[in-house]
Amino acid sequence: MNEEYTNIWELYGLKTNPFFTEPLLLFGGDIDLRVGFVGREEEVKRLRNIFGSGGSRIIVYGDVGVGKTTLVNYVRAIMPSNTFFTPLKEIAVQPEWNGGDFILNTLASIYYTIKRRSDLSKAFLSSELIKKLELLIDIVERKDRNISLNIGVVGGGVGSTTTINLPNLTIHSLQIFFEQIVEEIKKVGFKEIILHYNNLDIFETQNLQKIFNSIRDFIQTKDVNFIFIGDLAVPQVINQMKRVSSIMSDSSIFIENLSLNNLKKLLDTRINHLSASGLVSVKPYEDEVISKLYTLYDGNLRFILNSLSTAFNEMVVDTPLILNSELLMRVLSETSRRRWLNKLTDLEKEVLFFILDEGETTNKKIATNLIKQKQNISKITNKLLQLNAIKIKKMEGKEKFFSVVHSIKWILLDKDLKPNKKQKEQPMSIEKEIQQVLKF
Repeated sequence: MNEEYTNIWELYGLKTNPFFTEPLLLFGGDIDLRVGFVGREEEVKRLRNIFGSGGSRIIVYGDVGVGKTTLVNYVRAIMPSNTFFTPLKEIAVQPEWNGGDFILNTLASIYYTIKRRSDLSKAFLSSELIKKLELLIDIVERKDRNISLNIGVVGGGVGSTTTINLPNLTIHSLQIFFEQIVEEIKKVGFKEIILHYNNLDIFETQNLQKIFNSIRDFIQTKDVNFIFIGDLAVPQVINQMKRVSSIMSDSSIFIENLSLNNLKKLLDTRINHLSASGLVSVKPYEDEVISKLYTLYDGNLRFILNSLSTAFNEMVVDTPLILNSELLMRVLSETSRRRWLNKLTDLEKEVLFFILDEGETTNKKIATNLIKQKQNISKITNKLLQLNAIKIKKMEGKEKFFSVVHSIKWILLDKDLKPNKKQKEQPMSIEKEIQQVLKF
């Protein structure tokens, strides 16, 4: 590759990889969220109608990689900024948190937003509230549980020499302080606050129930909208908790995969807005490639984008080669052989294919179906885990349920290839095929 190019995307006249999987940001980012968002009209309408009602609690859920976070970020972005206060980023909830940690990190998110947004000034909060916020943020950042703060009453003249008492830092006192912050924010003209929480899908059922029970009263704070992002299991867990499910504002919002047409439109939008100044942009793929991957992954956006990124990384050249369906299949299927299949014995391949066909399965079921000893199958699944060919999808007691990583599905692309007899005898390498294409 020519040294003048800092990355392959400049070859296509683009600033960066258009197949990124990170959510579009509320502020900043290579693409403005307001122009880079595509589809979801009904879900956007529902969320917009929920906001402005004096506070709400809602779950947005769906499969991994369908765009849940980007959806909520988009709705936060299009709400009137002088009416709705919302933090810069979503709040990533952690499994080890208790109710106090949840509120502390919420306060930290609000504080950093006030501090860093140029259109806001922390001056609209009183000096006492700011000082107490800063002390609380110090607790969050340093994880120093020997430091606490009596925040139940505003007006105590907190200073650097204040005697601080650990027992006073309770969920109740934190909630009172949070309510005071909300009232101060409303005094300068904001009507409501929108808070966006991610990561509920990484919680085990027991921990998720525990934290929601502890924050039940907190999330009923007036004029605050609490939006929780989770996977397909999260609403089921919440619905089993009558005390919590009874305070949810509306039924959970399910996010499906984008339609094929919307996915194509999304990628066209990205390419248009990532065009580098002074360069002529080139669409790096044919539309049939998107259709092929859409079918392979049942429309899962993240898996499609990851596959496209891998394909381009594997076929780097110094000329902007346009990816077509046949080349996509050959690149990804050969990549899967190199990464996994060439490292496996026939029996190991058989186990891998069985897991792929089943969707999710256990060592016991594999052993039964393949008529093998369970301990021998355990050795094979351990090897497949080490090769990152499979993952543990869930646990039921001590029983592990395995599923393949999404990229294993590249193996299936081999079935769509129809090589001629000469190719069957001596398959053309990716490098040779690329050079062959370039000759034309």
